[in-house]
Amino acid sequence: MLLADDFFLIAHDDRDGKSRLSQRAVELGLAGALLGELVLEQRIFCEGDRLRVISREPPSDPLAHTNLATMVAETQHREIRTWLLFLGQTAVDAVGQRMARHGLVEQTTVRRLLRSSTRWVATDINLPTGRVVRLRRLLTGSEPMRVADATLAGLAEATGLTGHVLWDTDQSSFRRLQHVITTLPPPLRDLILQVESAIGEAVLSQRG
Repeated sequence: MLLADDFFLIAHDDRDGKSRLSQRAVELGLAGALLGELVLEQRIFCEGDRLRVISREPPSDPLAHTNLATMVAETQHREIRTWLLFLGQTAVDAVGQRMARHGLVEQTTVRRLLRSSTRWVATDINLPTGRVVRLRRLLTGSEPMRVADATLAGLAEATGLTGHVLWDTDQSSFRRLQHVITTLPPPLRDLILQVESAIGEAVLSQRG
């Protein structure tokens, strides 16, 4: 399963598809995961608060292909924050549609008194829970984590999902989480820091 798909499932309730985070945090977290997919595929490189395209070879995933093509066409925009904000505008629907094509989620409309909204609900109620349990097991165990899993753990921490994953564990699991993040390859670590910073700014602007 791709990085943004994993994050999507962890960030939404397994029964009704309701977000476990603020809308902004979900958008920025998913945008970070989409950029992370391109880093893992060695199509882009993140350094500090900037990124650059290092390969124009199209990824096999259509959404990743579209995102890379957009970045190639807009090479003047090199700030990670710019791409987080841009991709975040459509990330929920884009990832939802990708997962729906694979039969993992289905679109549903939630109607309220004055407005309605769209949610993506897992077709198998055990799928989101299973992804949470898997990440939890990796963080509470001692086996080495794949870079993609460590990146997912970092994004969970950056967006505020850690409590959902490690809701009843001891401090050793949180220490392992911090170790996992600090030992990520620098491009992914820098990306996660930018996601965390963008969410922090979004929270401050809402309070202001």
